[in-house]
Amino acid sequence: MEHAVFYPGPDGAPAFRRFASLEEAVGLVEHLRNVEGVEDVSVQMLTPVPLAFRAYFRVEVPAVDVPAVPEQPVSEQPVPEQPVPEQLVPEQLVPEQVDAEVLEPVAVERMPAELMPAERMPMEPVAVQPDPVANGKRSLGFFAH
Repeated sequence: MEHAVFYPGPDGAPAFRRFASLEEAVGLVEHLRNVEGVEDVSVQMLTPVPLAFRAYFRVEVPAVDVPAVPEQPVSEQPVPEQPVPEQLVPEQLVPEQVDAEVLEPVAVERMPAELMPAERMPMEPVAVQPDPVANGKRSLGFFAH
């Protein structure tokens, strides 16, 4: 198992060294403490972390010169409220005034038996040929992942 020793370098910037065994890492810690006087040292065990990769697509919109829209002056005057015309809110649609006749069930006529198909015809599969592509590669379609 690999180990890493983290310590401040001679210029004060963080530094580290990797070692194949714990004994080698401890040897560096002893050297740093006894010879160089470094006390702020840590030893970490390096373990592999499993990784998985996924396809990631980023959509970019190319920069296009958009013509500038001239600014319209904003008026400071309040907009007067418009009254709602009476024909848009008819009185017969108010729930309290619904007639009892409207709530009665309505009879639905069925299609005569002679007009209904006697049996369903089996559908035959139709072969669809894809359009040829100039580069010889075919798309997997919209829902392919």
